[in-house]
Amino acid sequence: MLNTIFLLIVAVLAQAQPDVRGVLAARWHDSAFAEGDDHYNALTFASDGKLYYVISSHGIDTGARMFSYDPATGATRTVGDLTEAAGEKGRKAVPQGKSHVAFFEHQGKLYFATHIGYYRREGAKEIVGDPPAGYQPYPGGHFLAYDLKAVTFEKLATAPDGEGILTMAMDARRGKLYGLTWPSGLFLTYDLATRRLVNHGLTAGKGERGTGNEFRVVSRSIAVDPIIGHASFSTADGDIYFYNPQTNVLAKADGVSLRRDAFGQWDASVPGSMAYNWRQTVFYRPGNVFYGIHGGTSMLFRYNSSGKEIYVEERMASQKSREMGMYDSFRYGYLGFTLGPDGHTLYYLTGTPAGEEIRFVTYHIPTRRYTDHGAIVLEDGRRPTWAQSIAVGPDKRIYTVSKVVVNGTMKTDLVSFPDPLQNAPAKEEEYQLIRSWIDPKGMPHPLKEAHGLCLDGDGNVIVVDSIGSRVHRFTPEGKWLAEIGGGPGSGAGQFAGPRDARVHKDGHIYVSDANNARIQVFTHDGKFERMWGGRGSGKGQLVRAHGLEFSADYSKLFVVDVDNNRVSVFQPLTGELLYDFGRKGERSGEFHEAHGLGLLPNGDLIVSSYWGPVQRFTADGKFLFEFAPAGFRDWIHFHSMTTDREGNIYLAARDRQRGNAVVKYDSRGAYVTAWRMDGVKTAAVDANGLVYTAYESNGKHGVQVYRKVR
Repeated sequence: MLNTIFLLIVAVLAQAQPDVRGVLAARWHDSAFAEGDDHYNALTFASDGKLYYVISSHGIDTGARMFSYDPATGATRTVGDLTEAAGEKGRKAVPQGKSHVAFFEHQGKLYFATHIGYYRREGAKEIVGDPPAGYQPYPGGHFLAYDLKAVTFEKLATAPDGEGILTMAMDARRGKLYGLTWPSGLFLTYDLATRRLVNHGLTAGKGERGTGNEFRVVSRSIAVDPIIGHASFSTADGDIYFYNPQTNVLAKADGVSLRRDAFGQWDASVPGSMAYNWRQTVFYRPGNVFYGIHGGTSMLFRYNSSGKEIYVEERMASQKSREMGMYDSFRYGYLGFTLGPDGHTLYYLTGTPAGEEIRFVTYHIPTRRYTDHGAIVLEDGRRPTWAQSIAVGPDKRIYTVSKVVVNGTMKTDLVSFPDPLQNAPAKEEEYQLIRSWIDPKGMPHPLKEAHGLCLDGDGNVIVVDSIGSRVHRFTPEGKWLAEIGGGPGSGAGQFAGPRDARVHKDGHIYVSDANNARIQVFTHDGKFERMWGGRGSGKGQLVRAHGLEFSADYSKLFVVDVDNNRVSVFQPLTGELLYDFGRKGERSGEFHEAHGLGLLPNGDLIVSSYWGPVQRFTADGKFLFEFAPAGFRDWIHFHSMTTDREGNIYLAARDRQRGNAVVKYDSRGAYVTAWRMDGVKTAAVDANGLVYTAYESNGKHGVQVYRKVR
């Protein structure tokens, strides 16, 4: 009884405190298949320790290719062309362009099926492509077997009427293969012992061949109960069909349906989504139940093999999708769903509302613990998209086939990353306070608030005092040198609540004079030279200019405006507005009181919102991805930030208890470390990696300097 109560408590806490860890460092494994452009489901580790996968092709002359990857040696090998494997080499017909199913191993062979890849679109509907002159129509998809030792293929059976085999499952105990065809949705069974193929007919309308009310998208997953042998699949209307191999009867289950409000509201006759279909299913042996994912919503549910009960468990979408209450950008949903090595944790690869990345999500069934482990990111910072398969290797890495831009072209290939549940996280870096100057002496006007700071070309520290409306210069050791500008006021060279400063390569000092709604420029020795701006929301106007940053060549000054929720980009010598981007909102590319700016070595821009998250853009304002979500390790506010020469990002953060810290991320958006202090508004990093922080706490003001010690 006590154990039951404990598990219930853990489950409640797990749901109330979702965990978002950061990013997962991935590797790209090149299969050297230039024509490959897609992938679905076909990825499995076999008993020989190798990963087998298929990369699809939509071309009229190129079939899909099957590959193997050996994690022990890192070697990739082409296993075969699926058109040739089906005995159709030289036939000049529409090729076997896809395998849309997972591999199933039985008695030393991998069983799978082929599918058509040559089709066209009419709006959201996919249509079988008419072969060009000189080409024969598609011969139909095939059930195939691949002998692991003999390294040979065997064609077992062919789908009728030129249909592709879109969906497949296997009952290895009884030697049965099951399939659903595309576009019509025929249900097929194949008996390995008798080598007999049976067509059980249409399963929902006329499938994706149908028009109007006869259109129904075909299910992509057949679930087989390994104990009793029943096979089941869903329909776009939310019905569940069961096939009993003992009676050879296919029938719709009574009294159970996927038509639930939790799965959204769908018109099953409209193409472009999976409607009420489940997207993927797995069998959970401890409970003798299936767990399934609904396409688009990523809602997790469970049902027993008799089909009498369906329970909605959790939404396994990315944390961003959950928080925003939005669907993923890919309405069909993702197929990368499996049971992890511990036998109790569901692994899921999913997308985001903006579709810019893949997220790895887990759900621990006994405790109902949901975790978003973060985005998959390559070492150079590129973020793959599209993940329609998943397999966990003996090397404790997770594999999928994904898409990424290579030399300007979208490439499809194998990707892997460490399983965060089997690999310990890297140790965090440590920083040590080496010096500080708090309430410095010898100043004609004492500091009232260290709000912003930056470094000039000589390594001196420029501190922006927002409450005192003054800007000061100090040596790196903290000796006061001079005041820049004319102090409080609205006249030329005076300040009203300045927020930040940056130094041009020519030595000129640029200050965001927030409450005067302008940018002011001073000479190296602190004399006023020019200004621009004006209060308002029109082009080139400002309301509360905050963070500043120059482009690498100093031809642009980026200014983040808190209240206009945008970044305005000016020509620094003339003050001319070049362009701006951003608006208020919660979606990717929008801001919620943007405050800080930073520049990466490749010219990309980092923008932090006070309420999170932090976002990365190209220099011209194209949204790339976001990281550092509010709530991670309880940090909910991000004031300002900076970047260093290596592209690391340093955020001034505050938690729910008003505790403060500098939080460091790398250029990929991966969390690196954090160190706490009484109060911090922003930071600057010198050429030696020393981190200067604007210190604010309990009426004390100044600068603290930190050095990395590990």
